[in-house]
Formats: sequence, C-alpha cells, structure tokens
Amino acid sequence: MHGPGGGRRAARALLVGLVLLTLVVLVVDLARPELLAPVRRAAATVLAPVQEAVTGWRDDGSARVRRERDELAARVAALEARLEDEEEQARLRATASWAEHPLLPARVIGFTAPGAPAGGATVTLDVGSDDGVREDLTVVSAEGLVGRVTRVAPASSDVLLLGEPGVVVAVRVGPDGHLGSVRAEPSTGAVEEVRLRLTLLGRAEVRPGHEVVTLGSPDGTPYAARVPLGTVTEVDPPGVRLETTGTVTPHVDPGTLDHVAVVLAEGP
Repeated sequence: MHGPGGGRRAARALLVGLVLLTLVVLVVDLARPELLAPVRRAAATVLAPVQEAVTGWRDDGSARVRRERDELAARVAALEARLEDEEEQARLRATASWAEHPLLPARVIGFTAPGAPAGGATVTLDVGSDDGVREDLTVVSAEGLVGRVTRVAPASSDVLLLGEPGVVVAVRVGPDGHLGSVRAEPSTGAVEEVRLRLTLLGRAEVRPGHEVVTLGSPDGTPYAARVPLGTVTEVDPPGVRLETTGTVTPHVDPGTLDHVAVVLAEGP
C-alpha cells in the first residue's frame, strides 16, 4: 500500500510523461508530418459528425432568427406606412373650408419634369378609373390645391400641377371674396420658384397675407370650390389699368408631394 508520498510521486511521473510525449509528438510533427497524418485523419473522422451537428444547429438557428427578424421588420414597416397614410388622410379631412368634398386617398408614384413633351410638369398617382377617377377632377393635399387630372388609366392617373404654363384658375381673394384668377408667372431668380400672377376683376382692397381659394364651378370640375390655393405676397401699385394685380405664392410645394387625394365630386 502506497502512502501519500508515493501517490504524489506517481502523479508527477505521469505529468512528466505526458509532457515528454507532447514534446515528442510536436518534434515528429515538425520533422516528419506525414507520420502523424493517419492520426489527424482518424481524429477528424471521429470529430467531424460532432462539429457538423453543432455547426448545423447554429446555422439553422441563426437562419430562423434572421428570418423571423426580417418578417417582424416588414410587418412593423407596413403598420407604420398604414398609420402614416391614415394620419395624412385625417389631415386632409380636417381642413374646415373644404372637408365636405368626398376624397379618394392617393399617393404620388411618379412625375414628369417641366418642359416634358406632354406639356407641363405632372405627377402620377396610384389610383385610376378603377377607383372612380376621371379627367378634370381636382387633386388636393393637406396644404391645398395640387392640380387637376389630365390622363386616366385603370390603375393610375396623371395630374397637371398648379403653376404650369397655360393653367388658369378662377379664385376668390381675401375676407371679402374678391373675384379674380391666377396663372403661372415665370421665375426670374436663380432658383426656380413657383409664383402665380393674380388678376382681380376691377379695383379691390387686397393686401399681402390675404388668402386665395378656388372659385369652383357647379359640377366641381376642373377645380372644386373653396380649396385653399395660396397667399397674396405682393400687390402691384395702382396704374392706368382698371384691375388690381399682384403675386400669389402657392401653399403646395410640388417637389415634396406624397400623400394627396382626388376630389371625386362636388360636395353639398
């Protein structure tokens, strides 16, 4: 029977032996690597199934997590887009002066630049004849008048923008509702800016800051009534002409259009 001292000596001997064996293996591997190739192949054969099982589980688990993450992100994005649409349509309907108009929600999905062969800048909407859209209907945003429909396809429509050459809109101006019209006024600045030329019927007390709204017509085409259009920014000095003239800045910036609505018919 060995005492404690004998056990410690045996353990030290075993440790020394393992160290020496490790050194021998390293030396042989460096000097003659082909001698240990069978050992490495045997170890690889034994361990490969374990490695594949572990790696496969990790890959399958990671792929599942990534797939679920992507699906959740897509659902969140869809809900955010729907909420944004509902908020924009609520803003449109909250405009007290023309909220009685029946509105068809739409989004801008394309545009043509000024000077296009079709004549004037237009935007393309994601609604068309299948949704009840027809030519000469009014298009609005939460800020006011955008333009009128000029072309209709089953699932899309084109809108000629306010301020394009040849577009004339009958309006009322100021708290007294003076009658007049606005049309495009070429920009003279380095930066292209939409400005409208205002012409009133006869002399009228109009000043900068007065609101301009559409006059409209009985059937609401091509422009529905009482839609905010812009603000008077300049009034020309009185001259020999009998009418009052000035400049109007539109409320709507066509370069930032996204959510809009088509006025389907004149309200009551």
